[in-house]
Amino acid sequence: MDRRGLILAALSLAAAGPALSQDRRRRGDRSEAGSGPPHMTIAFGSDPRQAYDVYDSDTRDGPLVMFVHGGGWSRGDRSMVNALPDYARRHGLTLASTDYRLAPQVSAREQATDVAAAVASLRASHPGRPLLLMGHSAGAHLVALVGIDPVYLGQHGLRPDALSGVVPIDGAGYDATQPRGSGPIGRALEARYEQAFGDQRADLSPTLRVRDGVAYPPFLIFHIERREDSREQSRTLADTLRRAGGQAAVVSAPGDSHRDINAEFGLPGDAEGERAARFITTGRL
Repeated sequence: MDRRGLILAALSLAAAGPALSQDRRRRGDRSEAGSGPPHMTIAFGSDPRQAYDVYDSDTRDGPLVMFVHGGGWSRGDRSMVNALPDYARRHGLTLASTDYRLAPQVSAREQATDVAAAVASLRASHPGRPLLLMGHSAGAHLVALVGIDPVYLGQHGLRPDALSGVVPIDGAGYDATQPRGSGPIGRALEARYEQAFGDQRADLSPTLRVRDGVAYPPFLIFHIERREDSREQSRTLADTLRRAGGQAAVVSAPGDSHRDINAEFGLPGDAEGERAARFITTGRL
């Protein structure tokens, strides 16, 4: 990876989200779009981070969207929803946003276990409704892993195709065995991946967990065009899913930064958010 790609990848780990999130909590504002606080918070485990927020919605039969925040597997929280609450209301969706335990307390394996438990809880409380996973950055990796490796949802008697779709947004951990590059930025990235994956990189790489004969939900994968690692990993994940008989599409966001695609996703007129809304509401890639 060239220096520019490494810098962009390093920025993805910072993602600006945690600092913004903390500031929002101090102001009592949990959304850049001014959507107000969540309607309820549901715990799915004993750890304080094993909980998700559900945002109020006028719909009682539309799709459910579970959002998984980023932050390099070690930072961030469920309040990092930006424009998504208003986006959900405009499109007749019910939004939930989940926390998960963070590295170094746990690895990405336990984080995916937390995401799957949140999915099972939300599905049980809203039976019969389509449920999709959406995640940004590290959250993109986690939703892809839960949507591909049957171990996680299987702990709750579910299969990956219990999900109606998966929407990863600008992730680069779909194959965590890939090198992070050299130099100080590469070493910093390597340390972050080592903390989250340790010696389990292949087992925790969604692309490497795809198997023939498994029924997968359709994947709509977004990446920013300028970020080489996200672009290549997104395309490889989609190609691997298609070769195994699954459905996957990749969408490039040429004008966005890693932060922009997350902060602007779902704003009125945002191309990526509107593309995702068509997929979520129709099921068509």
